[in-house]
Amino acid sequence: MAATLTGALSRAGMPSLWAGTGAAAVELLDSFRPQVILLDQELPDGSGNALLTRFVDRQDCGILLMSSHGEETDRIVGLEQGADDFLPKPPPLREMVARIRAVHRRVNLATRVGSPRTPVLRIGPLRINMSHRTVQTDDGRRIALTGAEFNALEALIAAQGAPVSRDRLSEVALGRPWRADRSVDQLVFNLRHKLPRDENGALLIQSIRTAGYWLRPPETAAMEPRMAAMA
Repeated sequence: MAATLTGALSRAGMPSLWAGTGAAAVELLDSFRPQVILLDQELPDGSGNALLTRFVDRQDCGILLMSSHGEETDRIVGLEQGADDFLPKPPPLREMVARIRAVHRRVNLATRVGSPRTPVLRIGPLRINMSHRTVQTDDGRRIALTGAEFNALEALIAAQGAPVSRDRLSEVALGRPWRADRSVDQLVFNLRHKLPRDENGALLIQSIRTAGYWLRPPETAAMEPRMAAMA
């Protein structure tokens, strides 16, 4: 399966290396410096979730989890631990490539935002460090967000003021297609009521009828993207 996946990535123009164990993957990190990691939850030498925590602590790459279990609990736990997305095992090749590209775009945004020139995003009274996945107010108060809530916030930021659909928010934050239920609405409700209001007393996240949700664009000047290899 690894040969099939790396072949598909190569055809899509994505240089990649694969490791058969978690220990081998750790050894590859410093030499290959991936911007995206596709991580199997079932490894021969340990739990993929334990390795996920180690990769998240590096804060320099996107992570897609892959599992044959398909249980919603597995997906939610992985996303809460800091994974960016989730794929079934074996993954549909075209979908895998599309999801890796989407995660890569978000990693590039986080890298640019986390550069020394502009270390944080400013949105109203918020200071958001995309690399460290932290949110603070102007007075230094830290706002505790779940992994799913930060993923939703990240998707809203990446939209640069355009509305984000419930389908998209469910995909990036909950790791599954939207089921026309209240799950996304409840997630956004919890998120926007954790965030302070703007100087006019308005919620920073607004609902747009039939279109989804909108977040005020960041008050950070546009920056040139930094391109890097993916794995």
